[in-house]
Amino acid sequence: MYPGFDSFPDTRKTIIIYSIMLKYVPVPVADHDAILGADFNKKFAKEMHDYYAPFVKKKRKVQLAKETWEYAVADSIPGAKHAGSGNSMVDVTTTTANVDVKGLSITSLDKGLTTEASFLQNLKKGSDNVNELFESSNFQGLKEMFVDAWLSKAKIAGNVYLFVVVRESKTKRVNYCLFKTAENELSDIDVAQGMSLRGGRGVNVPLIDSQFGNTYICISKRRLEIRLNPANLSDYLVYSHTIYGK
Repeated sequence: MYPGFDSFPDTRKTIIIYSIMLKYVPVPVADHDAILGADFNKKFAKEMHDYYAPFVKKKRKVQLAKETWEYAVADSIPGAKHAGSGNSMVDVTTTTANVDVKGLSITSLDKGLTTEASFLQNLKKGSDNVNELFESSNFQGLKEMFVDAWLSKAKIAGNVYLFVVVRESKTKRVNYCLFKTAENELSDIDVAQGMSLRGGRGVNVPLIDSQFGNTYICISKRRLEIRLNPANLSDYLVYSHTIYGK
């Protein structure tokens, strides 16, 4: 029941329904085996080195497509399948989880934020007024357009995990971390109230604890995006391998 509901006059006693919000929460490394399977790291490194091999053999720069990480993750987990693209947010399905795979990079793990990755894009005709909502700071409207759309997809998919590859461009080291979608302590209303302008073309959205990174709406691309702070995620990052090396 809504706090203080009994103190409202009878004329105000309408039913108020809250949506259960979700957010990204890092998964402790000790819990990875239950989601990714034993020896995942070893298998993942092998899959990626098999991919790098033709480039390395010809002394060419390794080219990494978005699907590369998805295939490698799927092929490294027993019983997993690549889910492909489409309207679903899931890239890999396993016997224990539905996984959204992202690849990010950063110059050095010890400072700054990674590059961005999109975890929802809304190109529907109904989002054509996104600029007007932004210019009028209509955060509730933007939340409904992007956050609620993401929330709906996450709930339909169920048991969604975010697997993020973080490449350190300075050393060519490849690390990864895992997030689960957990219930947010913020209510539906709190999320809208917690949104804020991000420079001239973005809106911050509290879907991850700020020490771990940022989630925000990129207005020009009509996307929900995420950046991570590897320095504060050091306890959750796993070193896998080095591109070009063993």
